[in-house]
Amino acid sequence: MNTTGSGRPRDPRIDDAVLEVTRTMLLEVGWEQLSVRAIAARAGVSRASMSRRWSSKAHLVLGSILGATPDLTPFEGTDRDGWIRWVVAGSAQLFARPEVRAAAPGLLAALRDHDDLRNELWRGFSGPSTQLFLEDSEDRDAALLDAKAVLVMAAGAAMFSSLIAVEDDTEELRGRILALLLPVAEK
Repeated sequence: MNTTGSGRPRDPRIDDAVLEVTRTMLLEVGWEQLSVRAIAARAGVSRASMSRRWSSKAHLVLGSILGATPDLTPFEGTDRDGWIRWVVAGSAQLFARPEVRAAAPGLLAALRDHDDLRNELWRGFSGPSTQLFLEDSEDRDAALLDAKAVLVMAAGAAMFSSLIAVEDDTEELRGRILALLLPVAEK
């Protein structure tokens, strides 16, 4: 069990219930109408319990849609080509989720306004995955820059196509994005 410093161990069932309620309520009421108070009431937990776990609505929503740590299992046993394929596919899958689309406008504003949250998100999700891209790299600095560029382009394209270019968000477009990024694997 996780603990937060001294005191009682955290009950992961509370986290799971709150995160599930958050995803459900995002779909029901959207970002603007979503409140930590309403989530706590529906999940049957105290506001104090919520504030010990998540310091803001944005932190809570990010936790509900992304989890605490990135899932690196899709990268296991892949080479750079497979890494790029998963980043493109995983980004498209993430931004296709209805709760992510519901949260995106509010989260973008929160990320714009909170450097700590934005930095935590980027470091937490880019750091572990880019390390996998660096394996067997002779020029680690160049490889790191390539990995970050692929992440930015794939995630940015997925977000843009799922929120703005909805009519063109097709398998063909994702295939073309992948084809444009795959040459990075050959460097």
